[in-house]
Amino acid sequence: MNHKLLTKFVFGGMQKNKKTLIPYLLAGTMTVMIYYILQSLAHCPYIYKDGVEAFYGAQIISILLEISGQIVAVFAAVFLFYTNQFMIRARKKEMGLYGVLGMSKKNITYILAAESMIHALTSIITGIMMGTFLNKLMLLILYKIINQPPVNGLFFSVEALKSTLVLFVILFAVSLIYNVASIRVGKPIALLQSDRTGEKEPKVKVPIFILGIITLTAGYKLALSAKSIGGAVNILFVSILLVVIATYCLFTAGSIFILKCMKKNPKFYYKTKNFISVSNLMFRMKHNAAGLASICVLSTGVILLLTCGFSLMMLIGKNIDDRYPTDIIVTETVSEAGKGMDDFAAMNKALQQDGIVTTDQIYRQYRNIMVTEKDGKQKITDPDTFDSDIASDIVTYLLSAADYNEYANTDLTLKDDEILIYSSGKEWKKGDTLNFMGKEYTVAGEADYSAIRYIIDSTMSIFEREILVFPDDEQICALMAEAGQRVNPDEYEVFIGYQLEKALTAEQMETVRALVELGGLNHEAICFKSEEMSVFYTLYGGIFFVGMFLAALFLMATVMIIYYKQMSEGYEDQKRFQILSNVGLTEKEAKESIRTQVMLLFYLPVAAAIMHMIVASSVVRLFLRMILIVDAFTFNMAIAIVCVIFLVVYTIVYKITSREYYKIVNQKD
Repeated sequence: MNHKLLTKFVFGGMQKNKKTLIPYLLAGTMTVMIYYILQSLAHCPYIYKDGVEAFYGAQIISILLEISGQIVAVFAAVFLFYTNQFMIRARKKEMGLYGVLGMSKKNITYILAAESMIHALTSIITGIMMGTFLNKLMLLILYKIINQPPVNGLFFSVEALKSTLVLFVILFAVSLIYNVASIRVGKPIALLQSDRTGEKEPKVKVPIFILGIITLTAGYKLALSAKSIGGAVNILFVSILLVVIATYCLFTAGSIFILKCMKKNPKFYYKTKNFISVSNLMFRMKHNAAGLASICVLSTGVILLLTCGFSLMMLIGKNIDDRYPTDIIVTETVSEAGKGMDDFAAMNKALQQDGIVTTDQIYRQYRNIMVTEKDGKQKITDPDTFDSDIASDIVTYLLSAADYNEYANTDLTLKDDEILIYSSGKEWKKGDTLNFMGKEYTVAGEADYSAIRYIIDSTMSIFEREILVFPDDEQICALMAEAGQRVNPDEYEVFIGYQLEKALTAEQMETVRALVELGGLNHEAICFKSEEMSVFYTLYGGIFFVGMFLAALFLMATVMIIYYKQMSEGYEDQKRFQILSNVGLTEKEAKESIRTQVMLLFYLPVAAAIMHMIVASSVVRLFLRMILIVDAFTFNMAIAIVCVIFLVVYTIVYKITSREYYKIVNQKD
């Protein structure tokens, strides 16, 4: 057969299958575009290239972009192969017809190869072109998120182009090999009748059903049991793995179990729309359970990523103020009580010499140790077991009542066995008892956090934090001495902070550093809020930016899986509904049956995804506390907003795909 005629078959087949082809090409183009943009930004000279940072902390964003590009590469391989399976499944009957009409396998291979080349070229070229034009826009959005001034100029990354071409040429080539193999191994008659194979009613796979219940219970129990940051770190990924396994098991076996229960209920089952929907779903779940589980897992991923991203942006101001409570911060360790006041005076002199006006000056002196809580008792942490169970480790700050009175402007008097306490991980009430270093102390009240918050080291947020106020400094020295060589009882930590009338220039910052060093302080002990804020925006803004890209990719995959599932089911159900129509099923009854069936298939995965997110919310919030301060109200608000947005998008997809499904099953031809 000549190539001109075969080429007509190629374009004719593409025209005839445009309803499945166009979404496939769009998905491929979007995947190529997202990967290309991430790779291009990772090698962008306006961010980080050849070891040169365009701004402070840019290397962090470059690393995040590289990692996200690798994630997209793995995801693209799975996603494109998955969508390709839908495409070739719809073409098997057509290829079987070609074989029956006398076309050789060589001719069919030519058609598939030509179509695959067109698909690949269209997706890759269009994706790279769109990525090239959108690069600058994405860069400007990134700069806006990380609080950097916009840049002028365009850029084109040869490295990104090479990696994109190599990756997607390989992926489309593998898809072609799979398509050719699946067609060539089948006989034309078998391919032609591939949609007429009889099916038996599925049975409940009891072992899988039981495994799903056990893993879901275990995953939920682990997620709900996390009470500390350390605990969240230890169980988060284990609980995610258990819930993913449970999702696939329950959608595979549990869905059949539920449908059989519906079938055994005469009042529900023996209604026209329910009878048709349940009977049809019983067989459809054999093939679509894994797809529905994938939709559920992807939906959970989208909601999780968007929730974390929204939380980052909603809490970024609060976190900056909490991590950097003053415009200038100096931290140091001194060898005796009161010695930090000399450095405080030196700092004041340095600022005056540079003409810097301060509106508030803060000085705090305290002790700092790491303790481990076990069986309700707190003891100094053994360095040999420090990393074994961070869930029980607590960063503890010790203050004397005299220092606390000065800082909080109070006149507190404590008995020898009384303490004030503040804890980030536990609520203490007046009259509670704390066993600290082998001694029993009665909680006299809660320490004023606003007065002593300056002493908390924000870089240690992975651990629970605790502030204890003792009656006098002698008790603290005695407790420190009991710890032996693990701590120095004569050392004190000092915090010096200044609020400024106006922001410092870069020249003023360098001058202050130089003056501080001349005064005997290490210049590395000083940091400026405006400078650290830039790194903060760079890190968390970069995380948000990358997270939104991945969320968009997962959302696109979710929509595509839903669309192809509906299309393939529509063609499979077309003949069944035509038979029912011939025996008296009205168009209204058909619509109601379709609506019931599609709604069950649509909203079951998203309902399960929201349930997963609600259960996981506490452990995810604790996990986020490793990198930022997350209050429960803001995090729950972020979950609610994301779920509403996701449901709106999901409902729009439902309306579109259910309409297409009805058009297919209602065709008379």
